[in-house]
Amino acid sequence: MREHERELVQRLAVKSERLEAMRALVGPLTATEMRRSTTKPETFAALVEGLDHPHPQVRYWCVALLDHLPDRDIVDAVAPMLDDPVPRVRRMTAHALGCTGCRPACPLVVPQPVVERLAVMAETDPNAKVRMEAGLSLRTIRAAGRPVSGRTAASEGGGLMGSSR
Repeated sequence: MREHERELVQRLAVKSERLEAMRALVGPLTATEMRRSTTKPETFAALVEGLDHPHPQVRYWCVALLDHLPDRDIVDAVAPMLDDPVPRVRRMTAHALGCTGCRPACPLVVPQPVVERLAVMAETDPNAKVRMEAGLSLRTIRAAGRPVSGRTAASEGGGLMGSSR
């Protein structure tokens, strides 16, 4: 991974630099444009690496950007973020796993353990907004008849690269 992408991910922590960094990472920032964008493997890898960043704003924005990328490998990358200590990050992660509007051309295969984790979150997360988002995602996954599998999306061969987490 190039150092440039890592530096851009680091800049997500700084509000005054965030939009410029986001544009440099993924290009256009509207949801409609992002659904049609392509991302270099280095950018995808930098965003996945950013999920381990100590600053919660970086983790949040990495999940948010990954949510809009047409890549099935995001499940493997973001699912562990359901256990992030910051409610805002957990809420965005639940959204990313269930949203059909953010990447309609690339539906996710959600492993059964992740679906089960969303079900637990919908009932027991200490944050009401996280419970609500987990419930919405769970209902969306089930109502849309989206594939639910015991295997991860990466093991099914979709996306830009294998799981980094």
